[in-house]
Amino acid sequence: MVDSLIDAGLSVRFRAGGASMSPSIRDGEYLIVAPVDAARVSVGDVVFCQMRRGPIAHRVCAIDSRPHNERQFILYGDASLDGDLPVAAQQLRGRVVGVERGGERLSLKIFGGLVGRAAFMFALQLRRSLRVARARLGAALIPADLPR
Repeated sequence: MVDSLIDAGLSVRFRAGGASMSPSIRDGEYLIVAPVDAARVSVGDVVFCQMRRGPIAHRVCAIDSRPHNERQFILYGDASLDGDLPVAAQQLRGRVVGVERGGERLSLKIFGGLVGRAAFMFALQLRRSLRVARARLGAALIPADLPR
């Protein structure tokens, strides 16, 4: 149903489940997804796509060019330590253009042009790296025979 509405050029609204995009998107909030041409997707955009495990809305962290002018998207949840499997352009269903929080519609647009987008993505990567380092350090400090 969602795919057919987006394919018809209509935006859709649905409830997000999970915390992988926290704090940008919180569990139970409503997302507004608009149709998008894969050629117009940029690093930093939050996209709605179909994965084997089902639909997800995650942030584009990298775009790889493939043979025959095809693009492949590397996605991460903002709160995730690991990335998703690469996503082909045909798996993209739309761009998440807003989230409804507390009765208000909030934009997910990153401001500041290329510099703002680069700074935002750097901050996300730094946050992710610090969380990974903290997890590894914590694992190294806890003796193997103690429950975690």
